[in-house]
Amino acid sequence: MSNKLTLPLILLLITWCINSNLVRAMPPANVNVVLAKQMLLSPSGWVSGLIVSPNNSEIASEVSGRIIELAELGTTVTKGDIIARIDDSRLQLRLAEARSVVVSEKARYNFLESEVKRVQALAKRNLSAKTDLDRLASERDVARSEYLQSQSRVEQILLDIAFSKLKAPFDGLVSQRLSNVGEFVQSGTGIIQLVETNNNEVSVSAPITSYPYLKQGMSLAIESPMGNAMAPVISLIPVAENRSHLMEIRLDASNISWPVGLKVKVAVPNDPSKDVVAIPRGGLVLRREGISVFKVGSDNTAEQVSIRVGIGAGEFVEVIGPITSGDQIIVRGAERIQPGQMVNIIESNDRLISGKK
Repeated sequence: MSNKLTLPLILLLITWCINSNLVRAMPPANVNVVLAKQMLLSPSGWVSGLIVSPNNSEIASEVSGRIIELAELGTTVTKGDIIARIDDSRLQLRLAEARSVVVSEKARYNFLESEVKRVQALAKRNLSAKTDLDRLASERDVARSEYLQSQSRVEQILLDIAFSKLKAPFDGLVSQRLSNVGEFVQSGTGIIQLVETNNNEVSVSAPITSYPYLKQGMSLAIESPMGNAMAPVISLIPVAENRSHLMEIRLDASNISWPVGLKVKVAVPNDPSKDVVAIPRGGLVLRREGISVFKVGSDNTAEQVSIRVGIGAGEFVEVIGPITSGDQIIVRGAERIQPGQMVNIIESNDRLISGKK
């Protein structure tokens, strides 16, 4: 009986030794590694967001007239650039007429002013009635008022002429032409849709219950069809709608070159932070028998370690098991690794893909 049990054990030991030697004889596998970190993670959930512009404005005409020039779709403009022109021919005629009225009113006012002075001198010598002086003073005051009004009308027309050249109120992109060249528009008619693209933000609708775990300046993870990024919180609006119970969060996306209108997902914390050992999600090896990671031992061999996954936040996830801060975790190349196999740590992903050392 003892012999029957001993023989299989010997065969199993021989097989293990052969396999172990074969694994060690395999050429070193090129891998990328990161260090496991002790860090604060906040349990989070993914919520929908949208890349928005801080300024998405319908630029309207401030004068009535015919459009003679209009910026093309997709044109990038800077603040102060002319984006549309309204025909100012009628305004120029009104300006000439208003200026002639100013000259006339000024002459009338100057005449009455001199008459008042003349009659005042006569009245001092009792050569003119006081009623004549009062009448002339009244006419002079009316003339002065009409002279100032005529000057104001000139200023108004000059302002309208300036408004006939629509200028961009901020740096941006012409996203829509709301009117066309040759059309007659009234004051207040929308002409161009201008979108600021330099200081984009992410608008996020998050549960109001997340408010205690958010603060301005903290960075949140973002995922999109165009890639992943981190962005700081710049605004918290802790006012929820009655039906949805969602509040708005704004993130600074000025350093992310994603277009306005792109749908994204944002990891929003929903519980207090926890001090854990964490690794990037790319280090997890998901297989039928369970979840594990490969860490590099002191002899440059890959050691497979079974772990459990805890909370996650962005690209990092808590690992529960015999992993400590500072362990070298394989994040690329683990899918081809055998436990005990020698590894060659590569710094560059390009070198990892090409197989160069």
